[in-house]
This record gives sequence, C-alpha cells and structure tokens, in this order.
Amino acid sequence: MEQWNNVELTNMSKKSYTLNHAYDAAEKLNKENTAKSSNGNGTSADESAAADGDLLKPGSDVRPKVEPEDVESLLRRLYGITISEVKEIVAYDDRNFFVKEDSNVKNPLIVTHCPHGYVLKILNSLDSKKEDFVDAQNQMLLYLGKHSVKCPRPVANATGKYYSVERLNGNSNVVRLLEFIPGEIFHQVPVTKHLLYRSGEYLARLDRALKNFTHQAYETHKTLWMLQSVPELRQFLYVVKDQELRLICDEVIDAFEAKVLSQLPSMEHQIIHGDFNEQNIVVEQVPNQTEYTIKGVIDFGDTSKSPLIFEIGIALTYMILQANDLANGGIFLSGYTSLNPIENSELALLKYCVAARLVQSLVMGLYTHTLHPTNEYLLVTQEKGWKLLQKLWRESLGDIDELWASTGHQYLTQSNK
Repeated sequence: MEQWNNVELTNMSKKSYTLNHAYDAAEKLNKENTAKSSNGNGTSADESAAADGDLLKPGSDVRPKVEPEDVESLLRRLYGITISEVKEIVAYDDRNFFVKEDSNVKNPLIVTHCPHGYVLKILNSLDSKKEDFVDAQNQMLLYLGKHSVKCPRPVANATGKYYSVERLNGNSNVVRLLEFIPGEIFHQVPVTKHLLYRSGEYLARLDRALKNFTHQAYETHKTLWMLQSVPELRQFLYVVKDQELRLICDEVIDAFEAKVLSQLPSMEHQIIHGDFNEQNIVVEQVPNQTEYTIKGVIDFGDTSKSPLIFEIGIALTYMILQANDLANGGIFLSGYTSLNPIENSELALLKYCVAARLVQSLVMGLYTHTLHPTNEYLLVTQEKGWKLLQKLWRESLGDIDELWASTGHQYLTQSNK
C-alpha cells in the first residue's frame, strides 16, 4: 500500500493525456451533467433497505459501489478534470479519492487550481439522502475559510454547484470535490505533551469560530455517530462476542443515559466538528524545532448541533488513545479550556462522554467490519480501545477528574508550552 499523508492509499491508475482530444469546456460538460445526474429523488431497493429514517439500521450496507472508471468519468464530466493520478483513500463508509490534474490539459472550469490536488468524495447512500446537510457542510467550510481556520475548500462543478447527486451502479450518491490540504496526519508524528496542548487550543479556536455559524439543516440532522444516539447502540451489541466487554458496554450506555443525556436541555449547544481525531488533523513541524503544531482539520461529515461538551469528550477520547495514557488527556483539556473555559459541572461529565465514544467507536467498528472484512481501517481502535475502556470504567472512573486536573496543572506550571 502507498501512503499519502500517512493515510493508506490504493494506487488505482496513473494516466497521461495529450491535447489531441476534443474538449468543448463548460457548455459540453453542462449538457453531460444535466443528462447524467440524478436529482436524488429516486431510490433503489438497496437504498430503501439502508435508510429507514435518519439512522443506520443493522444489516444495512450504505457504502458506495464505485469502480475506478466511475471516478475518471465523474471528474471529467462534473469538473472538467483530466487526471494524471488517482488514488483511493481508505475511509469508513464513504469512498474518497485523491486526485491530481494533468497539467498538460487546460481546464477552464476550475478558475483557481489547487497545486496540491483534490479529494473527490462520494458519500454513502444514507448520507446522500440529506442534501440539505451536504449544503450545510459546504457552507461551513466556506465560512471557516473566512475565519482563519484551515480546512478543505469546496470546488464548484460544471453547473456552479458545490455538489451533485449521481446514479452510480444503481444507487444515488452525493459527489463533491474538495481542495487537498498537504501535510502530515496527527497519527504519523510523535504525540508529545506540546502537541496535545496545541490540539486542545486548536479545537477551542475552531469551536469559537463555529459558535456563530448556523444552518437550518443542523436543526434536524441526526446520525448514529452523534453522542445523543448512544442508546441506539444496543441494537448492534450482538457483534461484541466477549460477554465481559458486552457487559461494560451495557453499563456505559445506561450510565450515559442517566447522567448525561438526562441533562441535555441545560447544556450549551452549538454546531461542532464532532470527530476531531488522529485521522482528521493535519499537522506541520514548527520551524527549526522537532515539535509539531496543528495546521488544519478535515472531514466535516460528522458535524452536528450538539452539546459543546460532546465535542470535547469525543476529541479527548482520541487524544488519550493516541497518547496511550489516560492522564495526559488532562494536557489536552488544559489547552482547550485556556481559550474556551467550561463549567465544572459539565467537565464532570467528560468521563462518561469518553466512555460512550469508546463504546460507539468499538461497537460500530466491529459491526461495519462484518460488512467489509477486508477494510482493516474499521478496526483501528479495537485493541487499544477495549483496554482503555476497561481501565477507565473498571479502575479509574472515580479518580479521573482529579487526575486530568492535576496533570493539566502540572504541565502548565512546568512547561513554557
């Protein structure tokens, strides 16, 4: 497997074109797009089975059915791009492709070309039914770009839209093109205390920028990956074969309902990223230093209107997993709260949010792997995740608040950050 930003890639094809083919630019491509694109209203039997309401149901396989030739056709027809190179990026239930343009072929459709390439995103058939949410993501990316947050900029297609719904092998899938952000991915570099602190700071800046962003789609948008949906995991627990681990999952879900979800009305809500993890954070090395800092953030597919504490709990989960140390989660928290203070009453709920996210990630990873057993990306958190869940839930739950507070305080008093 090749690597791009340390994300595993499958090398699909490398092509080179000369200028001897007919190319009638926007007018021709607009006609083709109108003729071949779906408005997304039609659904196949597979899609109907996959999406009964907003949430994923057991037995559903929503991953797009895409062949290499589909990617090339979509890029040419929708964006006028003749490819020199295309590689698939390993993803969860979407299909993502890194694309490089052929610099020998003029493309008048894209006015400002991205020298680093693009990511073609083909959404799963469940999320593709939520076109208002797709529009919300695009508007959010454009908004954040104006507020000094480095994130992928959406690229307009031949019709001037930031997405289209295409019929691909019997299903309707949303297709988008985003500019690629070069750099290294968080999980590739050493996880130092400095990087944990900077990650907390960056997420706080992101959340402060999102505080004033609104879009109607977020008022009703629901997914199984929102922490509010944790009780829905009960219908997927059959994939956890170890009885002791399944018992922990049951306990976590019950406690999360009783101690956290019961307080939803009183919590501070806003639109959040919802998946600030080691795969979605682009980092760069600090000039003349060995340390890294945060350059940007990608993958806004799990954004939602949720309690702000859920944003922190989700991110804290992945920071602890990467650091392989429960205590160092306090350093990430100290970075976050230095810019975006959180009430003590809500900070006390974080341990339940972390446990709930671990259960969510572990159970859904196992479930989706039963559908796609060759996709090892789905199991990326399994070994460390179950160990962390057991340690947090069985050994450290009563002491974790004090541990995080003392670790964060110690870092602040002994370091120049």
